[in-house]
Amino acid sequence: MHHVTENYREELVNSDLHNKWQRDGFVMVEEVFDQKRTDQLKSMCESILEQWRICNPETGEPGGNSDATVMRHLNHSGFFKNDMSELTDLMDAVADDKVLEICRTILGEEPLFRCTSLFMNPTQTSQDGSWHRDTQFTTKTELEEKAKIQSAKETGNAIQLQIALLASDDVELVPGSHLRWDTTEEYHIRKADDGANSRSNAISGAQCIALQPGDALAFNPCGLHRGRYHTDKSRRTLMLTYTKTSVPCSDYFSHQPWFLEEGYLETLTSGTRPFFETFVAAYKSDWKN
Repeated sequence: MHHVTENYREELVNSDLHNKWQRDGFVMVEEVFDQKRTDQLKSMCESILEQWRICNPETGEPGGNSDATVMRHLNHSGFFKNDMSELTDLMDAVADDKVLEICRTILGEEPLFRCTSLFMNPTQTSQDGSWHRDTQFTTKTELEEKAKIQSAKETGNAIQLQIALLASDDVELVPGSHLRWDTTEEYHIRKADDGANSRSNAISGAQCIALQPGDALAFNPCGLHRGRYHTDKSRRTLMLTYTKTSVPCSDYFSHQPWFLEEGYLETLTSGTRPFFETFVAAYKSDWKN
């Protein structure tokens, strides 16, 4: 009888993860962070959100009203003027070995950091989000969008990894849709009539993914997906976005010139800093233009 080694078990788990990602365009991993760390991140995100609502350091103006459902760039230096140790903790989470190993397994190469985001419930108006593929925001024509989906099928070039800070089932997606163009029904919901039908609840095959605090959902943003935002369901979801190191994507997500501020990288732990030095090297020429 052969003994199953821990390395072999890990290889089996990683193989299953990779295969599910290729087939379905998403994977769910339980307990990426334990309760203590999840609570720590939640407390930190609440503080950042409160500051952002008063003044977004990127603009100098309030970041969002009571119906806001997402904020970006939680790692902006402006949120940590009083306590840089919290920035250290946040960035340790972004570059955590367990998180990055999920990304490596899925992408087949080293992940490159791109952005931090926080999804929250609105406090006044509930809404089901619009069905979309992220490709529709980065292409100019449908032919270009179709080509992009075709070229990025299976592994894709990017990961949106959402970590629940509170229990949530507010991410909805269509498994396997990253591998193909829309069906007639999907196209009618996503794009017809200038998007008038995009909040429909009638899309076939959609799945809501239930997450407990500390669980992670990684999905291919080329697939059909949406979020749901309800005033009576508290939502705090930390989203970490990564791309393949070989396929950087320069846009608002990656535009983070505060990394060049004196002392910013020095705040990070020695184990975490090299990961973000790679990010700076990839994008700093864009920030200086």
